Amino acid sequence: MQVSWSDKDTFALLDFIDSHKATAGDGLNFKAPFWNACAASPMLANPEKGGPKTPKSCKEKWKRVRDTYAVVDHLSRSSGFAYSLKSGADIGVANENSWDGYVKVHKDAAPYKNKGWLFYDRMSALIPSKCKGLN
Repeated sequence: MQVSWSDKDTFALLDFIDSHKATAGDGLNFKAPFWNACAASPMLANPEKGGPKTPKSCKEKWKRVRDTYAVVDHLSRSSGFAYSLKSGADIGVANENSWDGYVKVHKDAAPYKNKGWLFYDRMSALIPSKCKGLN
């Protein structure tokens, strides 16, 4: 069964992860006891939406949020696109062709054509920037 997550519940998850990230080491990969504690935390045991979160649902939500962050972060760093929380990649007539080419390669970016992702700034603070060289 799909677990429901409100925006407030997702921020509670990110806050819990942020306050315990020292226990994860590089890559923010947490062990099972962490997810047990996460699900038992007051905000996630009594969520705004749906029933109490399970360790498995917290771990799966974290994976989805990380995957979405990677998509939005790549978009925000791609040349030719100005990313904002309010209007996403802010695609209009002038840059529609560039966008079409980008989305052919990066299909997961499509929802952010003209709509931002609420958790981007919070995730940017959590996940260290990956510097990429020219090679």
